[in-house]
Amino acid sequence: MKQYVYELIRQKWRLLAIILFLLLINVALVSTVSLYQLPLLAELQTKWSDLRRQNSRGGLTDTASLYQQGTVDLENLNKRIPEKREFARVLSELIESAAGSAVEVGTITYKPTQLKEEPLLSYQLTLSASGSYAAVKSFLSDLQQNRELLVVDSVVFSNRDLYVENVVMDLKITIYLRGGA
Repeated sequence: MKQYVYELIRQKWRLLAIILFLLLINVALVSTVSLYQLPLLAELQTKWSDLRRQNSRGGLTDTASLYQQGTVDLENLNKRIPEKREFARVLSELIESAAGSAVEVGTITYKPTQLKEEPLLSYQLTLSASGSYAAVKSFLSDLQQNRELLVVDSVVFSNRDLYVENVVMDLKITIYLRGGA
């Protein structure tokens, strides 16, 4: 039996050397992972969790600073809401923005509604605009970046002719104004 093992080793020494070499590499990699990478991974996961928790709170830790930041945000929001008498100006800026984007505005209809919770009026605007796709897209981008409290509720694009780039966009917008009731 002993002689059989020696003969096997003599004939297959290269294969056995490769297996031994791979076994040593495997032990070295397992040692590296368990002694170095796993503790480092645990530390980085803890840091990441702490940063996410801090980010979800907005970087604020105490209730007083959260309240103060909330009141500042509400004041800034209230400054963005125009008075009821400024509706014509807001509508004019909307039409000028369309003209600046090379978009033709079709019919505009609006319906004012008094909000029950706040002394605000909401104007539900429905308008259609037409132009090239790039111009219509630019106009929509301008609307979304408007400094007034303006919400784009829905957008519908249509193109009646496949060979002419003339996109018709039907918009539903809500504009909020102060001074209701």
